[in-house]
Amino acid sequence: MPSHTFHVVFEDAGDGWVYAHVPELPEVQTQGETLDQAREMVRDAIELVIADRRDRGEAIPPTAWAMVESVEVAG
Repeated sequence: MPSHTFHVVFEDAGDGWVYAHVPELPEVQTQGETLDQAREMVRDAIELVIADRRDRGEAIPPTAWAMVESVEVAG
């Protein structure tokens, strides 16, 4: 089976939790109590979504680009 690479965005979800989502696969959204747990959860979620897409005959999207950038504003 071919391997796929996706960008994962990790964010502070509050109360110590880490939220993770994948821009290329909008249905992948998960969280963990730690960054390591969020990494495990998002990997599992990606694998499930890929399997579901294959079962439905849908394409697996190619790796897109993603960027996080800080923007400073007055206020």
